[in-house]
Amino acid sequence: MLTSFITANTPRDINVERHVDADLLRPMTDKEICGNLLDAMVAGTDTTANMLCFVIYFLEKNPEVKQKLRQEFDSILGNDLTKPMTLKNIEELKYCDAVIKEVFRHIPVAFSLGRLSIENDMVGGYNWPKGTQFQIHTSALMMRDDYWTDPEKFDPDRFYKVEESDKYLLEKQHAKNSFMMWGGGIRICPGRKLAITELKCLIPLIYRKYDLELRSPLEYKSEILTSCEKLLVKVKPRKF
Repeated sequence: MLTSFITANTPRDINVERHVDADLLRPMTDKEICGNLLDAMVAGTDTTANMLCFVIYFLEKNPEVKQKLRQEFDSILGNDLTKPMTLKNIEELKYCDAVIKEVFRHIPVAFSLGRLSIENDMVGGYNWPKGTQFQIHTSALMMRDDYWTDPEKFDPDRFYKVEESDKYLLEKQHAKNSFMMWGGGIRICPGRKLAITELKCLIPLIYRKYDLELRSPLEYKSEILTSCEKLLVKVKPRKF
């Protein structure tokens, strides 16, 4: 990540995407690099920790999903619980990826996106002057019944191997604009690959070795981010 920041917009930059804004075409300053690294580490740690809590809650409330997830772990990672995971293993965990996305759709850690208009515009029949701050309530988009089939239902299959005949095919067509886990555009979350890698390592580490039992209802609050306030679980060795 540090290398990417240092080489951005220099002859060593491997990113093929280029932007029109002249300010985005210059190399990053040391202060900007430090700020981005701090954002990635602080935001990534807190959000990933809370997301893991929400994943555990939904897996324990949906045992059939947990069973299917464990079958994927056993199939891809095998029976040796001491064997370290590889990048190839992480990429192969497609159902685990679908579970994470579906949990986020129900309880998004980051539930809104902020944008600042750079010119006068008309939105929703109103004239908005340059410099207006907008907050996009993305969690509402992810629960609209005109974008999602049975939006209140927890079903990771909507993100998993959607075929032409699948009932979730229409969702796939809307997914780009109605599922915003990482934001979008040039301001998309720079730590998204790190966060998903952490989750796809942590979840197998827990569920391959242990059985969890909920001992309290999930309590959470939404302020700047959605954070888990209380989730008591009993942990014991997994019964094979």
